[in-house]
Amino acid sequence: MPQFVLVLAGILLASPVPPQSVDSYQQDGSRMAAARVKNWISGYHQPGPTISGTGTLTAIDGNAGLVLTAAHLFEEKIGPITVEFPDGQVSGARILAIDRQLDVTALWIYAPKRIKPVPIADHDPSLGQQVEIWGYGPKRFRSFTALVSNPIPMAGDVPQTLVAAQGVQDKQVTIPGDSGGPMVSQGRIVAVHWGYRGAESDPRRCVHALGCSKIKDWLQSRLPASLCSRCLALAN
Repeated sequence: MPQFVLVLAGILLASPVPPQSVDSYQQDGSRMAAARVKNWISGYHQPGPTISGTGTLTAIDGNAGLVLTAAHLFEEKIGPITVEFPDGQVSGARILAIDRQLDVTALWIYAPKRIKPVPIADHDPSLGQQVEIWGYGPKRFRSFTALVSNPIPMAGDVPQTLVAAQGVQDKQVTIPGDSGGPMVSQGRIVAVHWGYRGAESDPRRCVHALGCSKIKDWLQSRLPASLCSRCLALAN
């Protein structure tokens, strides 16, 4: 249980990472915090089938690290989980919390060395704000620039939780393997994306994500009230 306190305190106390320019396949600076998340549904019979997505290191305290990713990576069988950083550092992971309706998962890992976490922003981004969208796709890391837009509503959505963003170039959207990656603005995570809505010809077509305000509320709701209040006290 103390690990929960340390990890959440790290989120609330982390300092901003300076913004950087977009380069589609360049992974350096704060982008080093993006990692490949693998759910080894084949169990320990590796190599074997995996379900892969993207996660982001958001907090470190001592040897503990917190990675945010999408819940649908674990919607069927859950095998051993690994988190693989671009410099070759790999950690096993365990699920601290998962919400299938919100499509978000918090993973505990052994903290990587020399990689700085990207903290969670205080507020959801505003309409028209520029963001970077990160993801590993099926083969390699990429990022692209998008502008925050209005979400395309569907039945079953949790009210006031979604953030949408439309790729600046040709309404670019995420691809398989990107799920669970972040939307980043001014060096902070403003949302965790899970996919897109809209047909290719739809002018509204855009990436959809869970906003950071709900992510923070969700993380805090998974802790006993006494522990949560202690974390908030440390932040003030």
